[in-house]
Amino acid sequence: MTCLRPTGRQGLDTAEGVLIALRRCTSDEAFREIIWAAEHHRVPVFALADALVTAASGSPTADGAARSAVVAQWGALLAGPARTGG
Repeated sequence: MTCLRPTGRQGLDTAEGVLIALRRCTSDEAFREIIWAAEHHRVPVFALADALVTAASGSPTADGAARSAVVAQWGALLAGPARTGG
């Protein structure tokens, strides 16, 4: 079965959207945070973006280093507080 996920720049844009939704930040702030995290954790930007998108969707990612970086950087944010309907 083939899983179609955004890749490259489209994946980076989607990852920015994840952070914008979770942090209520601007696109520029989300972009800078992704770039900083990729440099800090020494993983490729697009791999980190893909791992962030797949983690946010609850799917596993194949790139172990990028997945570890996402968990270290945004794990608590992705887990979030218990959400209530409203």
